[in-house]
Amino acid sequence: MASVGEALDRKERPAYVRFERRPVEDRNASAQQGRYVATDVDFALVTPPYSRDIFEQKAADWLAEMRRQVGFNRLPEEWYAKYQEQFEKWKIGEEIPVDGTAIKSWGVLSPAQQKMLVEINIRTVEDLAQVNDEGCRRIGIGGGELRDKARAWLSQLADKGPLTQENSSLKAENDALKKDILTLRGKVEELSARLEIQTMGSLTSDHFTRPEEISVADIMPEPDAAAEVPVPARAGAEAIPIPRPPAVAPVIKRHRRTKAQMQAARKAKG
Repeated sequence: MASVGEALDRKERPAYVRFERRPVEDRNASAQQGRYVATDVDFALVTPPYSRDIFEQKAADWLAEMRRQVGFNRLPEEWYAKYQEQFEKWKIGEEIPVDGTAIKSWGVLSPAQQKMLVEINIRTVEDLAQVNDEGCRRIGIGGGELRDKARAWLSQLADKGPLTQENSSLKAENDALKKDILTLRGKVEELSARLEIQTMGSLTSDHFTRPEEISVADIMPEPDAAAEVPVPARAGAEAIPIPRPPAVAPVIKRHRRTKAQMQAARKAKG
């Protein structure tokens, strides 16, 4: 038997429900037409949690009863909404979603173990973690070990949940910082390029000015008024002074004598 602690810790789970469409005889139509006349009716096949029993009821009648149970506060509103959603999905041919982690997608178990659990209506890891000792006996050899694996897996998942969310937040912040750094780097490169262009323009205008033009008059020496030479004029005419060219110092060219020439000169003196 299950311990008191296990019974208190067990969480309530919604029932497992599947739907079927069956032909049901319409007796009035059969009597009128003198032959068997049937109509299709949708049935709900309900398995209570932690049980292997199956209760059958017309789907419309069963959903109406669940609605009344919600009004009496005997059934959570979200459970009824989930039942209604499952029925609507089944009617349009979609697979009914499971409430929790499906046993078929839980990689901890082998395919044979998954099939065995589904056959005894344990369809989620959450259901397996909540089975009692009777449920472990229905599973067979290793039932308790499977239940412990499910509990450990769910506990580890719950512990990693906040850490995973924190890591996701840090990753988002890191991505935002990287984006900001790239934006700032682009702005710095743009400002550097503008500053370089302005510097080159300043150097061109301030330091590379055009040289001043030099004329011939700037090169030639100015005439010396005192050096003017009077030119004899004709009789009756004034003398016209002619500027005397400036004195030019004689250029003495010195030639470097060779060693042989210097030795010959010494011998001549001696």
